[in-house]
Amino acid sequence: MQLTKYEQEMADGKHGRGLQRAINVLIQYGDAVGANRMVEIASAHVMPKEPPELLEEYTLDMEELPVKTTLHPYMSAFSPEKWEQMGIDRAYAESELPDCEKRRKIHEELGFIRTYSCLPMTLGNLPPSGSYNSWIGSCAQILSNSMMGARTNKDGTIVNMCAALTGRTPYFGLLKDENRFAQIIIRRAPDVLLETDDDYGALGYFVGENVTNKSVVFDDLDPKISFDHLKYLIAPAAASGSVHICHVVGVTPEAPTLEAALGGKEPEKILTVTKENIEDTKLKFYFKNLQDADIVLLGCPHVTVEEAGHIAKLLRGRKLREGKRLWLGMGNPIYTLCKDMGYTKVIEDAGGVISNGCMATIPDSPLPYGTKRVLTNSFKAAHYVNSLQKGKAKVMVTSLEKCLEAITRQLEG
Repeated sequence: MQLTKYEQEMADGKHGRGLQRAINVLIQYGDAVGANRMVEIASAHVMPKEPPELLEEYTLDMEELPVKTTLHPYMSAFSPEKWEQMGIDRAYAESELPDCEKRRKIHEELGFIRTYSCLPMTLGNLPPSGSYNSWIGSCAQILSNSMMGARTNKDGTIVNMCAALTGRTPYFGLLKDENRFAQIIIRRAPDVLLETDDDYGALGYFVGENVTNKSVVFDDLDPKISFDHLKYLIAPAAASGSVHICHVVGVTPEAPTLEAALGGKEPEKILTVTKENIEDTKLKFYFKNLQDADIVLLGCPHVTVEEAGHIAKLLRGRKLREGKRLWLGMGNPIYTLCKDMGYTKVIEDAGGVISNGCMATIPDSPLPYGTKRVLTNSFKAAHYVNSLQKGKAKVMVTSLEKCLEAITRQLEG
């Protein structure tokens, strides 16, 4: 691999022991994937889950980060501040809290931005289209590549951390122009209507299952599609499959036209999604009586300000029914704004708990004891909860409105 003078100095240890370790990880990784050079990154988004001892080792002699770096949500839906309200087991919490505190101190010292969100683009980490970045999280990665045209590979936790510390990443894969074009066109049959979050999610989940590891382009979606509908469409494609990029003609930066999205080439195939496909996908996560749900999970991807306002409107004058739980995932700055808007008070008065955790409950899914039925409006959350619970809990995806109606009651007067 060809290194710049500064990169070689890092590798030789002239800029500290931590950077030496980090850049050498990237050099080895780059050699393994066939990269011949590094590129400077515009931003990073990292996972607050690495062993604290490893984070300490790789930040030795460092005073500050070289690039803007935001933090992903706390994993496993765990929140150091809200775990008791959420009903998470005390033994699990006590095993997590010491490591959370060790990481927090290092993050504060070096200037990690403690957003704790899977949507860093809504919280000030908005790299330009065409820029090189290193972001963690299947949701953040595919949304960055698709909705923003900001380039990131599917880096793992350690590679991603090393990129944030050095400001470098190997040049390969989705960072290159030639690897960013769509290979498959996705179209809907005339009777496929997209109205609610779960409609968009079912479409994205079906595409992921049937495309696996390709890049796709949707060429028949409304150019006025909302950010929230886009996130529910795109995020599950990286869960049910490993879709690289979801271009949307007339919406996403690299798809002003169908021809541009395809790079002027013929598609490998055209996948037409039918109403039956959507209905069958919804049946993958289904149970008969919605009111049997023990918990509703919202915020996978994390709840936006607009979404929080809609949730508050639906919950005004309502209260959780006895024995029910409502969890919402939301980044720290969004929570502050929603508090100023009055949304959090309505949600919390109704019995909901808002945390900065990952509502997909990755990697160990510590749902409250006795949880048998889970409702969500997110196919991504359903996919992971279903996998991690290994049959201990049934999961159903339905609309936001039906989720909230199932576990709440109208207050009298």
